[in-house]
Amino acid sequence: MYNKNDEITKKQLSFVNDLLKREESNQKAVDDYLKSLKKGSLEELTKKEASSLLDLLLKK
Repeated sequence: MYNKNDEITKKQLSFVNDLLKREESNQKAVDDYLKSLKKGSLEELTKKEASSLLDLLLKK
């Protein structure tokens, strides 16, 4: 069941967007990640998914 509390936080969203601005190559990683989860945008991610995405971006 969908729980609004599971949505990506504003802080996570802001951090992802900051990482995208800093490094253009991050955009492909984000696009591929969203596609793998069948999500259309960052706002559709859960907190857990957003955390995994941030881990991925920070390891690059």
